[in-house]
Amino acid sequence: MQTSEDQKIQLNKRVVAASVFLVLAAIFSIFIAQSFLKVDATSVSGGNLLSFSAEPSIAFTPEIQSVSNDTQDVYVHVSGQPIGIAITANGLIVVDVGAVNTESGEVFPARDVGIVTGDVIKSIDGQSVNSIYQLKKILSETTKSPLQIVFERDGKTFDRQITPAKDKITGQFKLGVALKEDVGGIGTLTFVTKDRQFAALGHHIADSESGLDEELRGGFIYKTSIDEVVKGEVGKAGGLVAGVNRLSSPIGEINANVDIGLYGKYKEQADGQLFRVAMKGEAKPGHAQVLTTVEGEEPRFYDVEIVKVISQSEPGDKGMVILVSDKELLKKTGGIVQGMSGSPIVQNGALIGAVTHVFIQDPTRGYAVHARFMLDEAKKILTDKNQKIGNLNSINIDDIKLVA
Repeated sequence: MQTSEDQKIQLNKRVVAASVFLVLAAIFSIFIAQSFLKVDATSVSGGNLLSFSAEPSIAFTPEIQSVSNDTQDVYVHVSGQPIGIAITANGLIVVDVGAVNTESGEVFPARDVGIVTGDVIKSIDGQSVNSIYQLKKILSETTKSPLQIVFERDGKTFDRQITPAKDKITGQFKLGVALKEDVGGIGTLTFVTKDRQFAALGHHIADSESGLDEELRGGFIYKTSIDEVVKGEVGKAGGLVAGVNRLSSPIGEINANVDIGLYGKYKEQADGQLFRVAMKGEAKPGHAQVLTTVEGEEPRFYDVEIVKVISQSEPGDKGMVILVSDKELLKKTGGIVQGMSGSPIVQNGALIGAVTHVFIQDPTRGYAVHARFMLDEAKKILTDKNQKIGNLNSINIDDIKLVA
């Protein structure tokens, strides 16, 4: 989560030699790739969660509508489920550029061909690279030098010839770069529609380490379980700590990373409680509840107050000011903590929003995004994807499967 779904989850963790606390990301170096990551949300600028004490009920089970507009009642499965997030840039992200220590001294292969922090390496020696393992394998097996390397920066593609250098200690050929495969962390699943489109997080994810922003579009979400809470304090945001098993199957595929959250295709059966999505302008100051997970895998409801509703003509991640009033939640977390982003907020039997930010100087308060904006975005992502498939009339069915 930035600073200013009921569903039970089972996760079989496989922990490597050491748990890793990381910055909004599953960070991999050029030397190490771990399949199980311990994520501390206090170091994450994009993952957040919440929960309530009394669970509201609906007296009927409506049919979920798959179309959203301002004059229709639309029902979705709310979640509050904690999720692990991994967003990619369709290549290897450069987080640092440095020297390779060779028998002849320090050399700078990457720097010498113009590679800088924030670049995305797309291919080397004509082979696409999406994992550090792939890159190391190519460098270890090639018998020619220099190699063609293709990388991107700010939407521009660069094609260069690079000469890997042999490390005098390991004997491995290296490029002189520190890399990671994706940007990630923990957050909260907000809702899933009839069409199995999911909405999560409530705000955009960027990577402060590499400076990447618009390049981060696709990726996956995973089941996770909250292991620990670091309580928030005045001047210091708290956070949720969870394990993310990268060897497990993802529960969703991210298709969009936009200002008001993450959106994509949910791969499992949605079974969270049904709530009507509030119309724009329906949220009012007063009592509400937030559905979140601050322990284990099961979301709970906790009491909050809507302090202020901000009128917005365009989608934004700061549509409401909320105050945590639930004594149990305050005792556990100190208020809103990082990792709660995306936690659904319910008022008068309707889904009105999702948590997005915490106030650093008052962790009991924070911002929320309007749920209707999130629903509209989920619909837009589905429509855009269907249009892309619909334009492939001249392509055989196997090709369409690849696109979908």
